[in-house]
Amino acid sequence: MKSKLFVLGVLIAQSFQVTAQIAGTRSYAFLDLPVSSRQVALGNTFISTLDNDLSQAWCSPAALNSKMHNHAFGSYNNYIMDINGGYFAYARHYDKLGTFALNVLYMDYGKFEGATPSGLSTGTFTVKDQCFGISYGTQWKEKLRVGATLKYAYSIYESYVSNGLLTDLSMMYVDTSSQFTASLFAKNLGFQAIPYGETKRQNLPFQVALTLSKRLAHLPFRYHLTFHNLQQPDMRYTITETGEKDETGQTRVKKMTMGDNVLRHINLGGELNLSKNFVLRFGYNHQRRKEMTQEQKRGTAGFSWGLGLKISKFSLSYGSAAYFPGYNSNQFSLMLNLNEFYKK
Repeated sequence: MKSKLFVLGVLIAQSFQVTAQIAGTRSYAFLDLPVSSRQVALGNTFISTLDNDLSQAWCSPAALNSKMHNHAFGSYNNYIMDINGGYFAYARHYDKLGTFALNVLYMDYGKFEGATPSGLSTGTFTVKDQCFGISYGTQWKEKLRVGATLKYAYSIYESYVSNGLLTDLSMMYVDTSSQFTASLFAKNLGFQAIPYGETKRQNLPFQVALTLSKRLAHLPFRYHLTFHNLQQPDMRYTITETGEKDETGQTRVKKMTMGDNVLRHINLGGELNLSKNFVLRFGYNHQRRKEMTQEQKRGTAGFSWGLGLKISKFSLSYGSAAYFPGYNSNQFSLMLNLNEFYKK
């Protein structure tokens, strides 16, 4: 139970891209979780490409397009230990209006043993988060697309319940001739309607991000470059409890360099298309590697990988990310073009 609580606390506070300065001051951190195995494999990158990947409805509603018409998407997230989640989406396109999508995201943190301050058991309780959304995307100008998502978040932590209304906005530049896209995001704008218990309303996990993506002209490779948490350019902080001593016997204090601060705003990802129906993916998240590990034992934390393949009418994908030594998150996704199941 202690290790489970530790893992849950660390992941909520840090691995959702919450920096040390604001950890514990924002509600609904689960909204920053990756919703697809593709996103996991690319280092929790905000994916924004003009293709038929319906999971982008959650990351970048501007990416919604006619290729996603009558598509259904589902993803299962085997996060850490018995913490699990899932995401579901369905899209419809209307020529005169644009493309709409319905989204559902949920996280289940398992069962916990309750107790009074004196240690008497009060039975078990559950901790769950859900979010329901409707997304819209359309062509605005020749090379510009815009989109928005309206979301309703609901949390229940034992007897503490909270809900809130949020909005995501995105704009996407598409150059089909060079196969280049650039997207700007403003995520989780809104307010907490009902706070937990009798506490004050908390801030939401608001974030501004920019994603650049390009497929190379002479190689079947697409790179993804994400600049995240742009609303907070300076994320530097001082580490006072390093466990190290200087030559005078005093505790050594470490300060983050400006270069490290810049790198913590950047996620890298790449996709290598080995065939029409098979793709390899990999990613690197510098902030995760620096904040979720000890210097003496970093392992593969921050790195991620995955693959995607299409078998008949089923598009399957898998993604795995190392959060800290000994703990990997695994996600499985399935996408269906329901039009392919209709008899001609």
